[in-house]
Amino acid sequence: MHQPVTTVHLVHPYPLEREAIAYWLSKQAFLGLKRKGNRLPEVSNPCSLNDIEMLIAFTYHAADTAQQIVHLRKIKPSLKILIAVDIENTDTISEVVHCSVHGIIDVHAQVEEWEWAIKSVSQGKVYYAQQVMKLLAGPIIHNAENQSIPASKHFLSKREIEVLMLVASEYSTNRIADKLFISSKTVESHRRNLFQKLGVKNSVGLTKVAVRLGVI
Repeated sequence: MHQPVTTVHLVHPYPLEREAIAYWLSKQAFLGLKRKGNRLPEVSNPCSLNDIEMLIAFTYHAADTAQQIVHLRKIKPSLKILIAVDIENTDTISEVVHCSVHGIIDVHAQVEEWEWAIKSVSQGKVYYAQQVMKLLAGPIIHNAENQSIPASKHFLSKREIEVLMLVASEYSTNRIADKLFISSKTVESHRRNLFQKLGVKNSVGLTKVAVRLGVI
């Protein structure tokens, strides 16, 4: 079954790179590139978003990125937003995360990661790059001793550690199953056990604990 085509607006500040990325996006069967521009404010016209389902924006060090995203979400709450940032710019990342965007990826990410991130966000899933997850986990590591997170990974089975590492490395259930030569149902069983043992509720929580335990 083919994935439905998702209409896209691309934002990139540099013309040559924008055209190269636009060409690459146009070759993705599940995407339909409708528009491209160089600044986020250009997208804020409600009429320009009528036939757009997904925004892919390279922000680099652009000022007011978070405010612009909030504005866009007010105009079109259903808009799926993937933001490409410079991982070194931690202030921008923190601000963007609080805007509840669907995805954040490093501008320097490999093509394979870009493909995975875009496909995930186009399907309505959330994708945060591993570097972003580590950055977000930083503040809780200092206070981990005050929470119910174990200080050692030795209470986990070898298989649970493998699943935890792959979840924290952004593998999907099916990819984990293929990697470990087990069924998807078994992966989900291990994931539920990890939720219970580690006292977290989602993959973001698992990633934070993985950082705390030194699994990644």
